[in-house]
Amino acid sequence: MLVHTPVMLQEVLSFLPPDSKLIVDCTLGHGWHTAALLTLAQNAHLIAFDIDELMMNKAKLLIEIRDNEQGTNIGTRIEYVRGNYADIVFVLHDRKADFILNDLGVNLEHFKAVERGFSIRGIAPLDMRFDTTQAKSAATLLATYSSDQLRHLFEHYADFSSAKALELAQHIVTTRKQKPIITTQDLKLILNTCWLGDKACTVIFQSIRIEVNGELDNLQKFLWAFLECLNSDWRCCIITYHSIEDRFVKQAFNALANTWKYKLVTKKAIKPHYKEVVLNRAARSAKIRVIEKLTNN
Repeated sequence: MLVHTPVMLQEVLSFLPPDSKLIVDCTLGHGWHTAALLTLAQNAHLIAFDIDELMMNKAKLLIEIRDNEQGTNIGTRIEYVRGNYADIVFVLHDRKADFILNDLGVNLEHFKAVERGFSIRGIAPLDMRFDTTQAKSAATLLATYSSDQLRHLFEHYADFSSAKALELAQHIVTTRKQKPIITTQDLKLILNTCWLGDKACTVIFQSIRIEVNGELDNLQKFLWAFLECLNSDWRCCIITYHSIEDRFVKQAFNALANTWKYKLVTKKAIKPHYKEVVLNRAARSAKIRVIEKLTNN
């Protein structure tokens, strides 16, 4: 099993008050952020979200192995929630968190697991779902979206020009009338026909993945929902990887700071040290923003 390297771990830990009692990790992944947070905050309980059941089971196993090897009890302090972090209000009910971490990155294992259809490499069903129980897959999207919907997707999520996005969309619609687009190779061949290389194909795949999983919709819901779940004088830390994600977070945090009920702990986004990027290229586009809820007057 591939082990995911947590992005900007030391920076995240620097914002965690060690006396935290309740922590929320919105995207558990392999659990390395979770384990590090609980190691620092030794009296804390942590609620860990993950929409991917397979990933959550692997995280539980890794944390159990770590506890057995190191004689720790981190696993006993974790409440696992298989669900979307956008539902944080419903999960926490009347509980208030002292620290909320939301790492919006995709686990590298999703791309290495070729059969799940996230990668342009290999041949696999066009799936791309984090939650395999949901109905809409990438194949469903490509079979049902209109050329205008696809154009909008490629223009706004993949930063293609309107003309190029429309060309790609129309070519997909034309091709699917002749035969279904059901594998990653089917889609890649269409994109190659439109003169897209691997780098551009990867961006198109990313835009489809974002849409399939409602990633931006979930982020926007979370940016309103976490306000009800955060204790006064405590913090929310978000790691983004996409320009749209970062813009949403920046705008939301600035608007909150303007109410005088919150303060920006990070005036500007924090980027990874170049040494981390050398060791872990997944960190190259990461940005951290942190906000703190002030005590009500």
